[in-house]
Amino acid sequence: MLLSPSDLSIIKLGAVESENFEIMTIDDIGGSDWRRPIVDYLRNPIGSADRKIMYRALSNVLIGNKLLKKTDEEVLLKCLGESEAYVDVSNVHSGACGTHQAGQKMRWLLMCSGVYWPSMLKDCIEFSRDFLECQ
Repeated sequence: MLLSPSDLSIIKLGAVESENFEIMTIDDIGGSDWRRPIVDYLRNPIGSADRKIMYRALSNVLIGNKLLKKTDEEVLLKCLGESEAYVDVSNVHSGACGTHQAGQKMRWLLMCSGVYWPSMLKDCIEFSRDFLECQ
């Protein structure tokens, strides 16, 4: 049974009994995930890789199986995939502490909470723009 990001957030918030679900993997980096080429390069830097991937890998570090982004201040941010990012954006925008923030503010709050993905700003702006209750 595949769960959508909204299903995962409902389970996390306790609205559904989690005993009814068995989640096999959550943090599986799929083939179309933006993190896959960077992780592959960091695991085997000797192999051939695209120049763009090598440049992106300079600001990333692999600890265990987790890809982390280094900021200019040497702070490590957890790199998220698409489904994890959607759950975090929806939590920041309309979660228990959310006040239906705009895109720039949501990006700032997400980075303060220690997460990153390349299209953060675009995704936050689109989410707040498409949220019907805020229009």
